[in-house]
Amino acid sequence: MFTHTARDDAEVVYLHVFRGEDRSVAGRVVPHAVFTDPEVAAVGLTEAQARDTGYDVAVGRQVFAGVAKARAIGSTLGVIKLVVDRATDRVLGCHIAGPDAGNLVHEAVIAMVAGATRGDIARAIHIHPTLAEGVNSAAGGVHRPASG
Repeated sequence: MFTHTARDDAEVVYLHVFRGEDRSVAGRVVPHAVFTDPEVAAVGLTEAQARDTGYDVAVGRQVFAGVAKARAIGSTLGVIKLVVDRATDRVLGCHIAGPDAGNLVHEAVIAMVAGATRGDIARAIHIHPTLAEGVNSAAGGVHRPASG
């Protein structure tokens, strides 16, 4: 369905057929993006899907209007949403509509692949001013605006 997924499929087939590695596509984390204005990107479960699956869900949100870099570039329309398993603090999904969403979603992709937690994202120092501070804020990090 996506070029990036097809490239991964090809690597799995190559490694299995020509290198004898026991690789599978089962359980892989596949993000997607739509390059509109604003961009829309997502990975993993939505809040509703996570609840329907039985997770006790925590949600972190940050609107781009509260992100210094978004204000500086005049692109404040949008939101970052993290869907987290309250019991383990693991990231179950991330949904972003806003500037550079296709790049920003990769913080959640890496967290999901590596088993990092919402707290790990929150504790990671994010450069100021960047749009990535919004991901930190959605995770509850130090960049959360006092009014947000």
